[in-house]
Amino acid sequence: MILSFDLDGVIADTDNGVLGLLHEGDREGKAAISVALQQYYGRRQVVLDPRMFVGPNDQYHIVTGRVVSAQAITREWVAHFLSDWAGLHFVGNELSEKLLAAGAMDAASDCLAERKLTVVKAIGATIHFDNNPRIVQRLREEGLVAVQIGGGLC
Repeated sequence: MILSFDLDGVIADTDNGVLGLLHEGDREGKAAISVALQQYYGRRQVVLDPRMFVGPNDQYHIVTGRVVSAQAITREWVAHFLSDWAGLHFVGNELSEKLLAAGAMDAASDCLAERKLTVVKAIGATIHFDNNPRIVQRLREEGLVAVQIGGGLC
């Protein structure tokens, strides 16, 4: 069986309020904020270990919408805290970032949902775990099994 997991809010603990402020400052080109964003991502703790869900013949992939500027630290973090993952897929792109910067959160989620859908289908995942209800709903609309993990009131 092939499983796929979102990273922020599923595998890694995430404070969306702090993260939103850091992303805003990073998009504005503030050097100190860019450093703080790297530190934020580098100091996340594992809250759901995907290895607990895989058997000896299973594999898991990580499918994340993290921004391009966080890809290097994300690779380091995943290599340090997790093992035996089959793939690390980044679906965040310029369009999703522009939508987030404009405050169009639903449109950004929809953009990421389409990109995650493409990856989840391409890797042949049987089940996907995500904390974003719009992404979970979109995957389910395509007949995929998607489980919502975490979340919050807003």
